[in-house]
This record gives sequence, C-alpha cells and structure tokens, in this order.
Amino acid sequence: MSDIKVTIIGVGGAGCNTINRLSSKKFNNYNLLAVNTDTQMLETIKHSDIFALGPLTTKGFGSGGNPKIGRLAARESSEQFSKLLEGQDLVILTTGLGGGTGTGATPILASLAKKMGALVIVIATLPFNFEGQLRYQYSEKAIKSLIRSADSVIEINNDGLLGTMDKKSTIDDSFKYADSALVDIVEEITTVIGNPGLINIDFADIKNLLAKSGKTYVSKSRINKSDQIDTIHENLKQNLLINYGFRSSRRLLLSIKSSPDFSLNELNLIATKVSSFLYNPENILIGVNNTFFKKNIIETTLIASDLKFSFTNDMLPVAPKPFSYISGKYSNTQSVNSIDNANAIKMRILNLKKLIKIPIGFN
Repeated sequence: MSDIKVTIIGVGGAGCNTINRLSSKKFNNYNLLAVNTDTQMLETIKHSDIFALGPLTTKGFGSGGNPKIGRLAARESSEQFSKLLEGQDLVILTTGLGGGTGTGATPILASLAKKMGALVIVIATLPFNFEGQLRYQYSEKAIKSLIRSADSVIEINNDGLLGTMDKKSTIDDSFKYADSALVDIVEEITTVIGNPGLINIDFADIKNLLAKSGKTYVSKSRINKSDQIDTIHENLKQNLLINYGFRSSRRLLLSIKSSPDFSLNELNLIATKVSSFLYNPENILIGVNNTFFKKNIIETTLIASDLKFSFTNDMLPVAPKPFSYISGKYSNTQSVNSIDNANAIKMRILNLKKLIKIPIGFN
C-alpha cells in the first residue's frame, strides 16, 4: 500500500488518545493527525501532527462538552483542515461520542474529507451508561449525521466492552480500554489493506466494500490450528464489536492471516461457516496471507457493510430493563404488564419479518 495515501485523524479527547497510542506503535506509513479544540490536550500529543480547531470560537479552552461549540469550531477551521487532506486516498477518523468536540466536529470533518475525494471511515465509541442520558442522546444524533457524511461508520459500544472487564477496574481503566478498542479496529483495517498475500485485497476492493456503506461491523478471531474451525465461527458471532444487524450485510470482507500450511479445505470451511450466518450476501471478498504466522495460527477478520436492515435496541426483545410499547417504540423509562410487553414484542418481530423478508433468528 506504499502508493496509497492514508491519514488517520483523532478528533476530541478519545480520538487524540488513539493517535498517541498509534504513534507509539510506529504507524510510520500513515499520516497521524490529532485534532481538538483543547490546545492543552494537543500539547500532550507525541510524534504526530496536531491541529487546533476553532481558535476564535473556543480560545483553545475546549468545547465544554457542547456539540454546538464543536460544530462551530469545525466550521471555522474548515478551509485550513481541508488543505491538510489534499491528495489523500483514505481518511480514518476516530472519536468518542457524547462530548462536545468529537460529537459536534466529527460529522463536519468527515464531510470535508469526502469533498476532498477520500474514502472516509469513522470509528466511534458510544458513551458508557454511567456518563448520563444527555451524552447518549448527543451520540445518537452524531451517528445519524456521520452516516450521512462518511462512507462507513463503525460503532464501539463501551458498555459492551465494560462487560468483559474485571469488576474491580477503575474508571480510568474503563476509558483506556475503550481507547484501546479504537486502536484495535484501526490496526485491523490498515493491516487488511497493507499486507499483500496469496489471495490479495487491494485498495480498490476496500473502496467497493466500504464506499457509501453506512454502518459497518468488524469482528476478529484467532485460534490455534489444534482448535476446531467452528471456534472461529463462534468467536466472530460473539465478538462485542458487532451486533445482530451485521447478519443482513450485503457486502462482506473476510481476511485470513495464517501460516504456510493453511489448506484449501480450511479456507473452504471458514468461508462456508462465515457466509452461513449472513442472510443474503451479494458480495463476499476473501483475502488470504499465508505467510503472516510461522505455524499453527489462523487469524480471521470480518468486515461487514451495506446492511439491508440495522437492528437497534428498540427493535430487539433483549434489554437490561423492562420495556414498554408506546407509540410504536419501546421505552425503558416505564415497565408494563408482562403480557402486554410480550404481545408488543411479537408484533414487532412480525413487522420486521414482513419488512425485510428474511427469517429472524437470534442464534
């Protein structure tokens, strides 16, 4: 990928943390750029370029958790920011949603990158429940804006990640863990397109997969060859970076990194297993690098995009709190009679079946 120009941009506090982590991993083949309204935060960035958003709007003091200020700052700096992206083929923006700069500025910056002709991928973490309802509402609005302004949007559910952590983890540990999830996905995407293999995936393939694809889901599995191939299938299904919506994906990339003894039969088993839990994929792209490991390791990355239908929390009969059915939507603010709730769920599932014309299963 030496002739493909890639810029990775961290927006806001979480995004800047991602850039710091990536720079420590020596991502030398890519331009790294930290963007924030808080100039004090930018001073902590090492070995990467920095860009202060909206100096007149914020005076360098940040957005105060207000997305409106983040938007104004991005608009103020739009001309200078766009010049930084001239000639870029791929722009990856990482951010945390719910605050001011990441939430308000990222949709505008993504739109500017698109106008400059780049393929634009946004990787965004959603706020933890303990951060409050207002931050969650901000993040929901931002996701809708990002889907309109970027090619591909990858969400990371922080509460899902929290479920895998030690219960004694500190708040600081929680945020660092969320930051590391952002870094992991950036690494997965750049590794897929930056390592030619036996069955190659090039940048044109990535563009076909992700251009104007909306919500995108990423999953990863690594097994020893002594394990059963079925383990990959189960790991990918259970991965916290994806949800049930990925099963309706129409575009799928399956990247396999293995040792030279990787067989055609193993490739067939993995590809068949993975495609079996998609409803109706129109385009499955497979890449194989059989020199990545010395022996006995199979690592699989799944990128699913172009969803026919995206399941969300108000569509699934699974929730941490009792739900009520009000004006066609579930609400977790009130509990209702369990019979009424069950009937509402049945009606919702029936409507979904009619709408997307595919069998719904949660296995």
